[in-house]
Amino acid sequence: MSFRFVSTIETRSVDAIPPGFTGRVRVVAGGRLECVVWFSAGDMDNPEPRTPAFVRFRESGKPKQVRHYRQGRLHDPAMGQPAVEGYFADGSVKYREHFRYGRRHDCGATPAISKWRNDGSIRVQHHYYEGLRIEPVTHQLAG
Repeated sequence: MSFRFVSTIETRSVDAIPPGFTGRVRVVAGGRLECVVWFSAGDMDNPEPRTPAFVRFRESGKPKQVRHYRQGRLHDPAMGQPAVEGYFADGSVKYREHFRYGRRHDCGATPAISKWRNDGSIRVQHHYYEGLRIEPVTHQLAG
């Protein structure tokens, strides 16, 4: 059995965090948990690979937005898993954004940005390479 000591600060604003802080910050306003943020040496950083560094909650307690960071920069936590994910009030996915070391970047054939309507249909998709917006290349074979 192992134990891990985690420093936790509860505050009304992330701006009140001391420089170089390592640990968890719980932002509470009006008695409601608004977000949980993890820091390492002052930078937002996932405490472990699958645990996001930032989670903002709705009044219902459901997640509104989840963000994964590596050393203060948005970064996909695993292949195919987006760095940023936003949710509608019903819990369905509203948008996903893929990042590589702080820059928007497609994840294979998956666009860096995908946004959905509440009915589940795609609203918009944008492709990026190393932070630059690109148009996907499509090949047409001569027939």
